[in-house]
Amino acid sequence: MPAVRMPSIKLTSSVGMSHLVAGVALALVLSLISTAQTPNSAPANATGVIRLRARVKVGESTRGLSRKRFFLIKGTLEQNKSLTDAIDRQTMLSRECYYKSVGASESLIKWLKESDCESVYCREIEKDDIEGTAAVPEFQLALAAGEKEFASRDLARKWLTVNLPENVRDGFYKRRQQDLRGLIKQAETPVSSRVLSVMTDTKGTAYFTEIPTGTYVVSNLLPVETGNTSMVWNCEIQVKPGDLATEKPYLISNVRDRNVKCVGVEKPLPVCESNR
Repeated sequence: MPAVRMPSIKLTSSVGMSHLVAGVALALVLSLISTAQTPNSAPANATGVIRLRARVKVGESTRGLSRKRFFLIKGTLEQNKSLTDAIDRQTMLSRECYYKSVGASESLIKWLKESDCESVYCREIEKDDIEGTAAVPEFQLALAAGEKEFASRDLARKWLTVNLPENVRDGFYKRRQQDLRGLIKQAETPVSSRVLSVMTDTKGTAYFTEIPTGTYVVSNLLPVETGNTSMVWNCEIQVKPGDLATEKPYLISNVRDRNVKCVGVEKPLPVCESNR
């Protein structure tokens, strides 16, 4: 009977296998140590969030600055010095001075001031605004013109604003928008970077989101009226990777406080004369 040939099997010694395992483990440990010792660097597209809160003190009361627009301008205060100088030099045109210059009634000026309006579109015109002792003369005239045109008092009231003179209707708002466009162009030209803007809610809060990391200037560009004064903010802010809206807000105000990050420059409103 012929002999049966058994297949040969190559065996790795236990000592060799132990060396191999130890080598792999050592390489893994060294890799982890190297990773741990490498400084964390922000990704090229890192962004942050600014939770802005505007709060002003008028007399004895403090309130959120509602429905006001703020801007985020690329660069430091020093890099934007020509812009901030231009903001400081601008002639303040108050709401009262503008409307007096176009011959508006005291009743209309009061109506606008009550809700801090730049135009007649910012609040609804109520029945008391066109009837009774508190009626606004401009509204009454526009209503009368509308009744002749539409033959309906209700329809005339709904379309009342179209029968107001343009300079009374939204002339002040358009004037401020013209000034604003000039300042935004001045801010964007040197850095070739778009100026971002947000509007505060009724509590004075607004959010700048997905902001590339870096240094910026927070500004309202045009003065806002707070009681009998005007207010301008120009403050430098750093946006870091991972800045979240859940963190403490960037608080701006017209009074100094340990939580206030940016204190505005406050000036008295100009004295104006009636043009009537």
